[in-house]
Amino acid sequence: MNKICKEYIKEIKAMFPVKGKKERKYIKQLSKDIEDYCEESKATTKEELYENYGNPVDVVAEYFSAIGAPYVIKKIRISKYIKALIAIIIAVILVLSTMYCVIRWEEHQMLLREEIVIVEDVIE
Repeated sequence: MNKICKEYIKEIKAMFPVKGKKERKYIKQLSKDIEDYCEESKATTKEELYENYGNPVDVVAEYFSAIGAPYVIKKIRISKYIKALIAIIIAVILVLSTMYCVIRWEEHQMLLREEIVIVEDVIE
C-alpha cells in the first residue's frame, strides 16, 4: 500500500467522532477496499481516491446516515460519560497522591526536627 492510500485512510479514521466495534469493522473493510483499489489502479494522487470514494467527510457522513442518527447520538453520549468518569478518576487519584505526598513530607520534616537521643548504659 502506498503512502497516499495510507494518508487517505488516516484522514477517514480521524473524521470518526466515536470508534465503536461497528466503526472499527467498517474502517477495516474500507481500508481493505482502498488498498485493493490502490494496488489495482496504481493511484498516485489523493484526487483519484476522492473521485472513487469521495472526501473523508463524505465517507463518514455516508456511513452515519446509513447507520442511523439514534445510534450515533447514543455512542456520543456514552463516550461523553466515559470521558467524564475518567476525568473524575484522574482527579481523585491526583488529590489522593498529593495528600499522600504531603503527609510523607510532614513526617520527614518531623523526623528531621527530632533530636537524636543516645542512651548509654555503663555496666560496672
